[in-house]
Amino acid sequence: MKEEAIMKDHVNTAMEIRDSINLLRDRLDALEKKSAGLGQRHLDFVMAENNGKAWEHKSVLHMYTRMRDNTLSAFWYEVHWYGSKAAKTRRMTNKYIRKPKDKHGYNLDALLKLAQPWEADMVRDIEQKLLPIRREATFIGKAIGQLNHIIRSDGGFR
Repeated sequence: MKEEAIMKDHVNTAMEIRDSINLLRDRLDALEKKSAGLGQRHLDFVMAENNGKAWEHKSVLHMYTRMRDNTLSAFWYEVHWYGSKAAKTRRMTNKYIRKPKDKHGYNLDALLKLAQPWEADMVRDIEQKLLPIRREATFIGKAIGQLNHIIRSDGGFR
């Protein structure tokens, strides 16, 4: 009888932990949408401004959001083109711009060196809005990992 009560308590606790994990994942999904929206805002701005500009005045920055398991990442890339447009061999390559490992945001000086003068304010604004998103996503990912560890640990809930 006592073992049944203990087992029932363990099952209830595991269910509560899973509910908490689901709430955290919902928040992570909301952060992904917010981050992707910022990337789309930059892309829309760049596409509108790039029209009619010479190659040397077009933006080479692209922001990309990726969600894998419990990890949300928002990266900046430098875009390069090669090949002939006339021969239909034009291809795009992306070069990842490194973010300092111990920071949640990019070095603004490094980003602004690649940004065109007409997009510098937009890049600065978007990066400042991405900083708290990255920070929160890091904490949420760690929390989900710890909660999963509680469920899987020896002597845990089964």
